[in-house]
Amino acid sequence: MILRKLHGWGNDFLVALDADQPDGPLDPPGLAALARRVCDRRRGVGADGLLHGAAGTDGADISMVLHNADGSPAEMSGNGIRCLAHAVVWAAGEWADTVVIDSDVGRRVLRLRGGEPGVAVPAEIVVEVPMGVVAAGPDPGPLADALAGHRHRTGDVGNPHLVVEVPDPAAVALDELGPRLESAFPAGINVEVVAAVDGVVDLAVWERGVGRTEACGTGACAAAHAARAWGLVGDEVRVRMPGGEALVVLDGDEATLVGPSVAVAVVEVA
Repeated sequence: MILRKLHGWGNDFLVALDADQPDGPLDPPGLAALARRVCDRRRGVGADGLLHGAAGTDGADISMVLHNADGSPAEMSGNGIRCLAHAVVWAAGEWADTVVIDSDVGRRVLRLRGGEPGVAVPAEIVVEVPMGVVAAGPDPGPLADALAGHRHRTGDVGNPHLVVEVPDPAAVALDELGPRLESAFPAGINVEVVAAVDGVVDLAVWERGVGRTEACGTGACAAAHAARAWGLVGDEVRVRMPGGEALVVLDGDEATLVGPSVAVAVVEVA
């Protein structure tokens, strides 16, 4: 099996493209177990998630299925979908300005920057993703006591998020708080603790099915949307995460995410 490893702001993924596989397309029912095996950082290759890229239909270049490191399915990843677009042109050995990807939450047309036709695809590129509407998330009512004194808001960017304003995200014991808040929601939730400093949103994240990660693209969108609703930022929002800084552009409730994808390695897995 051939896997490609990429990351966006340190949020890393293994990409299994059917076009790469010497024995033909992968078996979708086996992807959850495969994700648990290859994403393990001690017994596998190591990653926050596994992206499966199957041949696209009806004008799409590729279709995306994402499993978290624990094998659970995830509807969308803002970092993962950028890495998948990069993997598509990397595998083809041919630059493209756009990559059309079908996902569980609809079609996305990604714009790629940093390469040019006739030249090897760069190891690091910038990808712009229209993430769609940041909708209302699940009811946070059960957390009223736990979040007393903190502004909070849920959002849905294809996957669910809970954004909590705190004085200093870096000081939050997220390894303890994240699982406790996530467990209050039957389907789980991604937890972002945020603070706005001089118009920039600082963010630390706990991702369901993974744990603490260096960055979260959908979380950056949810956090930017919440911070704007609280009057802390405008429509163009810089979101600073441990792994790097995202740009989120809001047009009404629509969010566009701009950030890097970095190719790490091609891996042959027994």
